[in-house]
Amino acid sequence: MLATIIFGMINAESVVTSDISRKLKGHFQYVSIESTERRCRRFFFAFSPIAYAFFDALTKHIISRYCVKHCDNKVHISFDHMFVKDRFTFLLFSLRIGKQGIPIWFRCFKGKHNPDAYKTSLIQEGISYCYNLFEGKHYHIIFLADRWFPNIKILKHIDDIGAFYCIRSKSFFTFSYYDSKGALHTSHLRDIKPLKYTSRVFNDAFYTRLNFKTNIVISCSYKTDEPWYLVTNDDTYHAVKNYSYRFGSIECIFKSQKSNRFRLESTNTQKIQHFISLFTLVCIALVWLTIIGCDYSKNKHSYWKYLKIRDVRKHKDNTFTRLYSFFNLGLTIFNRCYDTATDFVLKFNFRLYDA
Repeated sequence: MLATIIFGMINAESVVTSDISRKLKGHFQYVSIESTERRCRRFFFAFSPIAYAFFDALTKHIISRYCVKHCDNKVHISFDHMFVKDRFTFLLFSLRIGKQGIPIWFRCFKGKHNPDAYKTSLIQEGISYCYNLFEGKHYHIIFLADRWFPNIKILKHIDDIGAFYCIRSKSFFTFSYYDSKGALHTSHLRDIKPLKYTSRVFNDAFYTRLNFKTNIVISCSYKTDEPWYLVTNDDTYHAVKNYSYRFGSIECIFKSQKSNRFRLESTNTQKIQHFISLFTLVCIALVWLTIIGCDYSKNKHSYWKYLKIRDVRKHKDNTFTRLYSFFNLGLTIFNRCYDTATDFVLKFNFRLYDA
């Protein structure tokens, strides 16, 4: 039932139960739409108590077989909150794959800006879980987050477990630093004038009035009216580049879940149990399609006889431009196999390749 609903959800590109029911195949083709919708709703409520555990087990299986191939051994994990209108809030952690990402941990809550979703203990739980996924692999794990998250307890927690952070700060926060002559200065971040073409760096600064020792990086002002104020315990030279990965790694997930494909905000459900199951299935579908897209990019020779999809454009200087994101490439492959007579069997081994 779970796989059938996921296939119907992908084929319908919707989370609305009536849309999913119309796209289901197999023995559901001979059942009335109303009866199929009732079965789907019963499944959502029955699945909700084990939804988190199921997704966590799937994530552990995927990460256990995942290997970083680039030489710096960096793993970028982004986390942020998102809302489904004024009905639900969810906290999502994502793993960067190329210029996009896949969800690896989440928790859902009823109501917009539900205070339970913002508890420091919950965020620390997600950070610890994601860090432990890579236990024993000796990767350089960097957590990325937007301006809401530079909570001193969160920064200290990341530092204590041996990971790294690169988190954007609000400009009204204060910090203290020593100048070249050894004099101590205290200032708001917004009062520091950024340089035009290079970042401004303050090593071993004291962040906020709690005097948390960290590094501050202010991005250059070229072609922007609002520079980034970054807090990091990592290499300051790569801080701006590291933080730039946050947009693709988590924003693309929100876009795919909402306006781009699955139309998550179209659901009319008001019950948190229903939404947890629905959101879990959306995340599973998104992960699987991204894995298919990565697999096609990695093992194109095994697909080319059956599926000829031009996913990159080669330029004269031997550089490449990707025409599809991994998610959209996986969706294109799925649609060709699901709706046509293409003699090709999609892989279900959930083997994720680095990009």
